Amino acid sequence: MAAALTLLLIGSLLQGAQSKEFKGFVPQTIEVLTGSCVTIPCSFEIEDQYESNLDDTCRAIWKHGWKNVVFNSKDPQTSLNDGELTGDLTKKTCTTTLNNIQPAGNYDYLFRLECDNGLKYDFAYQKVLLSVKDVPPRPTLTPSALKVEEGASVSLSCSAPAPCLSHPPTVTWTKGLGDIVETLQENEDRTKVLTSYVTFTASHKHHGETISCEASYHKQNGSAESAATLTADVSYSPKVTTVSVRPSGPVLEDSSVTLTCSSTANPAVKNYTWYRADGEQKTFIGTGRVLTIKASKEDSPFLCKAQNDVGVGRSNNTHIDVQYSPKVTTVSVCPSGPVLEDSSVTLTCSSTANPAVKNYTWYRADGEQETFIGTGRVLTIKASKEDSPFLCTAHNDVGVGRSNNTHIEVQYAAQILLSSDCITAGDQLNCSCWTLGNPPPTVRWYLNGSPVNHSEELSVSSERLNDTTTRSIITVNRRQEAGLSSLLCRSVNSRGSATQRFCVGSSEPQKSAQSPDRVMLTVFISVVVALLVLVCALLFVIRAQKTHHDRLRSQCTGDTSTVTAGPLLGGEGQELPNNAEGASRGSEKTSEEGKDVVYSTVNWRTRSQKKAEASEESLQPGGSYLEEEMCTAGGTLRGFVSSALEMEGLYGNVGPRNVKKEVGSEYAQVKFKDKRGMHK
Repeated sequence: MAAALTLLLIGSLLQGAQSKEFKGFVPQTIEVLTGSCVTIPCSFEIEDQYESNLDDTCRAIWKHGWKNVVFNSKDPQTSLNDGELTGDLTKKTCTTTLNNIQPAGNYDYLFRLECDNGLKYDFAYQKVLLSVKDVPPRPTLTPSALKVEEGASVSLSCSAPAPCLSHPPTVTWTKGLGDIVETLQENEDRTKVLTSYVTFTASHKHHGETISCEASYHKQNGSAESAATLTADVSYSPKVTTVSVRPSGPVLEDSSVTLTCSSTANPAVKNYTWYRADGEQKTFIGTGRVLTIKASKEDSPFLCKAQNDVGVGRSNNTHIDVQYSPKVTTVSVCPSGPVLEDSSVTLTCSSTANPAVKNYTWYRADGEQETFIGTGRVLTIKASKEDSPFLCTAHNDVGVGRSNNTHIEVQYAAQILLSSDCITAGDQLNCSCWTLGNPPPTVRWYLNGSPVNHSEELSVSSERLNDTTTRSIITVNRRQEAGLSSLLCRSVNSRGSATQRFCVGSSEPQKSAQSPDRVMLTVFISVVVALLVLVCALLFVIRAQKTHHDRLRSQCTGDTSTVTAGPLLGGEGQELPNNAEGASRGSEKTSEEGKDVVYSTVNWRTRSQKKAEASEESLQPGGSYLEEEMCTAGGTLRGFVSSALEMEGLYGNVGPRNVKKEVGSEYAQVKFKDKRGMHK
């Protein structure tokens, strides 16, 4: 016993004398999570003379204070803490991992080396402080603040202490941030730290985003997490630049519309500019975040630009749905250009409108009046030269659009109007030929079958009255007229021709342009003749009532008109009428009251007519065309007067005779009233 105490005392004295030669290396402090493990980095140095004592019998002992053994590498089951010696004592490393560190608090641990060969040493001057906490240590985020411009490359690091090498922490970054690389680094005190690096390109999407790295630590009964964060400050030009329209949806033309430009930017937008997009060209229309305009169907799309210190943002083109009544309403004609009369023509009505045109209506413009003719965008008609202009109207929910009047050029064959005639004016005969056609016809005159050439004796003039009507006048001197038998007007265009024959060779005077005095004289003579006829009629009625047997006979043959006056001519050479009407009327009793008495039915034909018929076969210009003939041989009034005078001459010479006279009337009928009828 005394010997043992002596050896202990000698060892203590020896240890105290040589303590400076033994050195231990441990961290001063290690932060540990409650319930987790900790790895204590440890190494030592001893005097050279004891190097040989380092063998397999050596063990590592960790003590809290001088007496409380926390861990014994040779007897871990009896240790206060379960653990493992990860170092090699023969190589002077004493690193040890202790598990499930409990409870929270600060604990000084020292290392003691013991070998069975007598080497025992406490490294009391190299203690490690274990700071046991209920929360894990917070990772370090570098840099702690992020302020960059869009497009810059960013690299962030997150460092989390790794107190336990068997269960290092797991570091997690904000999802989808960028590429991640991890490394396990050693501090100067030989403790370990896990560093995770993330790299990415700064975007406006990162602005204001919270970037975090989270360290997760393993515990005996689960895990614990700790995180470090920063807020990204990314400068960028205006993004997501948009235009909003109020009111939204369709708007009526000329109504007020408010446009608002919106954009996200850092720093904030300084100014807004508005443009109208005209194809590739942009037209400036205003500034400011809000713009008020009047809606128009002609408006091109709108766009706005937002500008800040970094750059410019531009919106997409914005269309405004402007509703308006039909505009630019037009009528197209198919086929285009001139069309033949009675051919089919298709009319199409076109219009621009929003909303689309619902219905089309067709009208014919008759002056101020419009006549409805049909509906539908397409209308098919038959072309006619009498057609008035056409127009169409287009209707939608907003209003009505109307086209201009549309004319169709209808082509038709040349025609000669009934107004064509001849008149005498002094020593001249003027014949006018009125002709109609499209294309406008040309007029040629033929005298006695030969084309007319302008001369002193014959002059021809033409006047275009409108697009389709032409009047041609030929003037013939009376000396030239005496040798004429026929005058023909021929009108020709590309669609056909027409002719009209004038009878100018008759001795019967032509219609003349008379002075007012001569007109009055003619009227006076006509009145006198009418009175004479009336007197003769009265005498005839009286005579008929007395005899009851008188007969009236009238005979008209060929070009000669024969008048037979029975009772008034004294009864000699009396002839019966040559027609059934005359016989029947002569047998009627004249005593019937209120009955008309027909004196005679007379047919006259002039010699000029006969000449015209004779010469008709001799003049055949353009035999393939349709020809119309009209013979004008004096006025109706003059023919009537001549007939009356002829009859008066017959009454003045008593006795039966056949009288021939060329007159201008083809048919005449004279009716008389008896006395009793007149007295009523």
